[in-house]
Amino acid sequence: MPRQKFPALRWSVFAGPLLKQFSGFSPVQMTVKSQMIKLAVSFCFVLKFLAVFSGFALAFGDAPPLNMAEIPGGVFNMGTEIENAKEWGDTDEEPVHEVFLSMYYIDRYEVTAAQFSEFLNDNSKDAGSYIELTPSVTIEKVNDRHQPRPGLENLPVNRVSWFGADAYCRANGKRLPTEAEWEYAARGTDGRTFPWGEEAPDNTRATYKRKFAEMGFNVMEPVDGLKKGRSPFGLHHMAGNVWEWVSDWYDEGDYSDTFVKDPQGPETGTTKVLRGGNWYYKAYYMRATYRFNEKPDIFKIWQGFRCAKSP
Repeated sequence: MPRQKFPALRWSVFAGPLLKQFSGFSPVQMTVKSQMIKLAVSFCFVLKFLAVFSGFALAFGDAPPLNMAEIPGGVFNMGTEIENAKEWGDTDEEPVHEVFLSMYYIDRYEVTAAQFSEFLNDNSKDAGSYIELTPSVTIEKVNDRHQPRPGLENLPVNRVSWFGADAYCRANGKRLPTEAEWEYAARGTDGRTFPWGEEAPDNTRATYKRKFAEMGFNVMEPVDGLKKGRSPFGLHHMAGNVWEWVSDWYDEGDYSDTFVKDPQGPETGTTKVLRGGNWYYKAYYMRATYRFNEKPDIFKIWQGFRCAKSP
């Protein structure tokens, strides 16, 4: 995506104020002043070099927020044709329809146990509606403080309600992604089945067919792990690990043939959409177009999320 051009840097911006002070100085002082001007001019060229050749947008706020990917605005085909050789797809995934999305940012990683613990401690009064703590959750409560279980700091938080996910994103100046934003970030514009392409899932790309009863917390991987499974935009775990809440209400018949711009989903509903599969599910549910749904106040062991942000 084209970035803003770095504004022209003129040496006079720096040198002008110095030139005004030249009169009345001795030759030695004049030499010192000349060196200061040369340094100022050199600094201008260094800044311009960095801006032009490195793509830096110094001091103009054009770089993505920390640990977020910039998703360029554009059109993609959302959904899938369920009449296919593998017979993969549910009726709520069609018809395939064109969607235009404005540019946005989305987290490269799922929200971690460490990050969500801090949020819970800052919002302890409402913590009970945001997460349900059980022995199978990556967060525990010790001495009236929430904390990640030892060694699980970089695993995704799990068993989070939609309300907890929504509140966390808002508290951090972000929001949950829409369902369309999530799917575009997961598969790009080439219509791929999985975030990494068409190859079948395996445990080098996604947490896959793992049982908590056998593996415990090893069913999950660190949020920055399994690089072979990244999406076209460099996002980790868009398949597997935990189901990810999005902002939309679920409606089985929500898709239509018409072109839509920045869809927000139905205005009301009884369940919210989750995307991306989890550590236990088979390949069918890892597909970037698969739609799952749960009531927003329910707690399930495999529920997590990531955030998005508008520019």
